[in-house]
Amino acid sequence: MILCPLLNLNLRPKLFSLIKQTRNIRPTIKIGKDKFQVCIDVHQFTKDEIQVKARSEYVIIEGKQERKTKRGCIVRKFVRKFKLPDGCNPQKVKSELSKDGFLTITAPRNLCDINLPCETVVPISYSSKNAEPSSLMGDKPVTTSPSDKKCH
Repeated sequence: MILCPLLNLNLRPKLFSLIKQTRNIRPTIKIGKDKFQVCIDVHQFTKDEIQVKARSEYVIIEGKQERKTKRGCIVRKFVRKFKLPDGCNPQKVKSELSKDGFLTITAPRNLCDINLPCETVVPISYSSKNAEPSSLMGDKPVTTSPSDKKCH
């Protein structure tokens, strides 16, 4: 038991009460092969007081509260900025605010966008017209030699 000899008080219950009230203020960041995710505690702000912006390389979270008091106005605000990893499209960023005040921001990752091997099937359209060599090669006629006709 922790005692304060000067005040003759037991401090342990107060300490545990304080620990239970504090929440993790550090954001959780997960970077996976197929998505990027940030989870941040914003329980002191409402949905209308929070704004999420996605720019070319960053996700920016802003929160702002204004409360009027008898003596003036109290303003509380924050700005958090997170760099998007390679392969994330800022136009596909989504955010969700949970009932208990955690804001989760998710961005899908497309590893093709960071020059990793990727294959795309290109559809072939069919034309009922015959190809004309002059329209394909320009106005100059192309001549081929016998050596050009062999496969190397």
